[in-house]
Amino acid sequence: MLYGICSDIHSNGTAFEAVLHSMDDNGVDRRICLGDLVGYGVDADECVQMAKENMDICLIGNHDSVAIKYESSVGFNPYAKQAIEWTQEHLSADSLSYMKNLAFLHEENDITFVHASPLSPADWIYITDLEDALDAFDHFENRYCFVGHTHSPVIVASRPMAIPKILDEYEYSIVDTERLLVNVGSVGQPRDRDPRASWCLLDTEKKSVRIVRVEYDVFKTQERMRKAGMPDFLVERLAVGR
Repeated sequence: MLYGICSDIHSNGTAFEAVLHSMDDNGVDRRICLGDLVGYGVDADECVQMAKENMDICLIGNHDSVAIKYESSVGFNPYAKQAIEWTQEHLSADSLSYMKNLAFLHEENDITFVHASPLSPADWIYITDLEDALDAFDHFENRYCFVGHTHSPVIVASRPMAIPKILDEYEYSIVDTERLLVNVGSVGQPRDRDPRASWCLLDTEKKSVRIVRVEYDVFKTQERMRKAGMPDFLVERLAVGR
């Protein structure tokens, strides 16, 4: 089966649409979103509806949780706080209902899906280094675990009795008894100095994963954000992927 796994849409409808087309082009059988449909951008309702119509499974992210008022925005920086308050005023009743039914974690076919970390999924723990990855490997039993949250794609491989290693490549075929922890990057707001949208293709038959980058019209997204009065910082970062 071919899985298309994406995360951190962040109300960027143009990028989300480009990723959905890319999934079609790659023959994806099953589509999974790891959360953060909203926040930062201004296509909040549109992105929730696109997920509802196109994703087989969608999980909740921290921005989604704040948007539906499951928790407060106290820990958000001023830019994120302004954007999420805008989002709360622009979500339809149908979108709110959909988001309130999203799960924190999903497992199937020897795969774990979660927004942040399998270590306490509702606490939004960042996996930013090898030590964090080690903790994560201890908290899932499946062969694969896919995460988002940091907005930076990375593949980490682990073998029994060996220290996990961060791979240099973005395409990898699993071997022997390896297990993989894969951060799929961000659709709507990449932060790895590459402004292209990011998603991951998993082939369960070939046992391979590939991070896919997709060009989209960044200027179009920026114009909508400016028109809605979003902070310049949030607008300008999209063009440089940071």
